[in-house]
Amino acid sequence: MLKKLIKICMLAGVMMIACNANAQEKTYAPVYPQYGFWSNWSLGGSALFSWEYEHGGILDWRDGSNIGFKLFAEKELNHVWAMRLVGETPGLYHGWGDDALPQGGYNRGNVRGYDRYGKFGVDFKFSINNALKGYDPERKNSLYLIYGIGATFSRDDVELGFVGMYMQGGIGFSHKLNHSTIFVELYDDIAADIASPIHQWHDNTGILALGWMYDFGPTQADQDLIAARAMLTQENFDKMQNEIDGLRNDLREAKNREAQLMNRINELEDELAHRQVVKADDGTADSLRKVIEGYENNKHNYYALPFSITYDVDQYTVSEDQMDKLKAIAQIMKNDESINYEIIGYCDYSGSDEYNQKLSEKRAEQVKKLLVKRYGIDENRLTTSGKGKTMPFGDIKYAINRRVSFYRSNN
Repeated sequence: MLKKLIKICMLAGVMMIACNANAQEKTYAPVYPQYGFWSNWSLGGSALFSWEYEHGGILDWRDGSNIGFKLFAEKELNHVWAMRLVGETPGLYHGWGDDALPQGGYNRGNVRGYDRYGKFGVDFKFSINNALKGYDPERKNSLYLIYGIGATFSRDDVELGFVGMYMQGGIGFSHKLNHSTIFVELYDDIAADIASPIHQWHDNTGILALGWMYDFGPTQADQDLIAARAMLTQENFDKMQNEIDGLRNDLREAKNREAQLMNRINELEDELAHRQVVKADDGTADSLRKVIEGYENNKHNYYALPFSITYDVDQYTVSEDQMDKLKAIAQIMKNDESINYEIIGYCDYSGSDEYNQKLSEKRAEQVKKLLVKRYGIDENRLTTSGKGKTMPFGDIKYAINRRVSFYRSNN
């Protein structure tokens, strides 16, 4: 019997190696994620129906048939392999069957295989269909081979001794539910005397197990790491690069509009200076000065950046959904150290003039503080001011007036 068991184990080992090599040679999508040690643990148990057939055929289950239970902690190593730490009692009863006279010191209904109190060991599972078909997170069913080894503890079996060792091997089938797994397993158990394991393998036991286990799944840290890795794709990188290129184009256009406006202001200032020199007395100088002042005031309608930081009512802290804008501004200033900005805060119609003036200043100061402390921008490149609700964009009731905007500064 020992020779047969060794041959079966060798054949199962060859099948496992061949299937695993086949799985490694192929590239499957998606790829099994890299989890940490504390991810994908399960706790479970199973009810056992077992029969000892040392003294009869494999189907001679009446003498020595019994029931028991098993508890275990299982770790999923990858989509093919899993490991279990097992505690098991093969039989809750001392045995049942015919009450025949003792034979060799044992009663047929008191078969020595069930003199064992329990077993403690480690099992290894090898998923056949996962090895052949590759990783699929949606796959619910698994057909697997199981092999285990460990220590066994006896009650009064003189031949076996109080402490022995065991090997077991068989096959199982599992089905995944929402957060748990049900399974059925059929395996053979053989025990040995610890003093002489090579020559005293005996007590063959067939075991049918029906069980359930709860799957804890990945830890939160591993879930966050996998989500971060999923973002590191060429598609996401290209999308972000396109967004950056779009911002650069918008910034270039804003610079051109600003340059045109400044050129016009300079032309008018030169003409005003010339008329002041010739002491024109026809009112042209005052008229030109008003035009220049109008251009200066109108400058705030032409943003240096094509977007603003917006706020909810009566708020001055920058919300999380607006932080990408600050990050883009910081990147622009790091790429071109000649750029300085004037940060100006605005408010809508609600609240008094005095309150809104202070609120607009707080908004501008908070944005400057974030650029300096979080993104490392030199504070000397940033100036702030608040306009309250004195310079509405369109109707003063518009929500766009709750904003902070950015203008090129010559500081």
